[in-house]
Amino acid sequence: MLDSFGRKINYVRVSVTDRCDLRCSYCMPKKHKDFIEKKEILSIDKLELLSKSLINLGINKFRITGGEPLIRKGINEYIKFLGNEKKKKRIEEILLTTNGTQLEKFIDLLVQNGIKRLNVSLDTLDCYKYNLITNGGNLNKVLEGIKAASQSGLKIKINTVLLKRVNDDEILSLAEWCGENKFNLSFIEVMPIGELSISRNEQYLSVDFAKSLIDKNFGLINSNYKTSGPSKYFKCEKLKSTIGFISPISNHFCSSCNRLRITSDGRIFPCLGDNGSKNLYKYLEEGMECELESILSKIIFNKPEKHYFDINQKSYIEKRFMNTTGG
Repeated sequence: MLDSFGRKINYVRVSVTDRCDLRCSYCMPKKHKDFIEKKEILSIDKLELLSKSLINLGINKFRITGGEPLIRKGINEYIKFLGNEKKKKRIEEILLTTNGTQLEKFIDLLVQNGIKRLNVSLDTLDCYKYNLITNGGNLNKVLEGIKAASQSGLKIKINTVLLKRVNDDEILSLAEWCGENKFNLSFIEVMPIGELSISRNEQYLSVDFAKSLIDKNFGLINSNYKTSGPSKYFKCEKLKSTIGFISPISNHFCSSCNRLRITSDGRIFPCLGDNGSKNLYKYLEEGMECELESILSKIIFNKPEKHYFDINQKSYIEKRFMNTTGG
């Protein structure tokens, strides 16, 4: 389906929970307590009904996100549902974004249901820094999960949020590690979503910094490689790898955005960087499919042209952190 700006909208990121077993400082800081009430979180039946309506409207790429999606009760059933939709050829691709802590438990389920690619959020290869960034996470457990998933045939992409004075000294080592392990890698600029006690500008580092550093040390050449997401990819022949850069602040990609986001309580955000949303909960009942699809059609058509992020300004998205709308 096309929106009013002629963009083909065919990709949805479904946040199945806003909870996580980590508390990353830029995503869900410890002081953040505005979680969705458990009674308001969509049941698996409601998730499936909403997903069927989106599929009927031409959404054929689904990314399961969170919070951490693999801690969601009933996630097995939702993954199996999407797997069946893919077997029927109603979905082209099912993807998952995870922090990797639960990967070893779920590898067989993911493979059996047609998930071929994973995005793993990983901002450092230093155990001390990882523990600090995540407020207590165990890096070795995550690395073991990534290794097991890769050995099972799942294609891994590492997503690294650039953080000034935190992991800017690891850009080259992360690129080398991904090359050695045949993982793709994307560097991402931190976004002003959710108000922190410090300015986001204190965290922000442009992807141009990482790109120029890697180019200088290893060399980068343009690539035609594309995925469903917004990364601009380059080939690094020296590392035999593909490296992407996601620049929502320094060079936004709104003109080619093909995405919608669903929160775990049934709210749809046609733009991550916009406060506009619609709560679909009351339409998620058997017999209301026509009305639900009509509402979804209008939301898709009226998707905002662009966001207005400014890393130097106080965020106009204050209480909603990334754990709510998904990575």
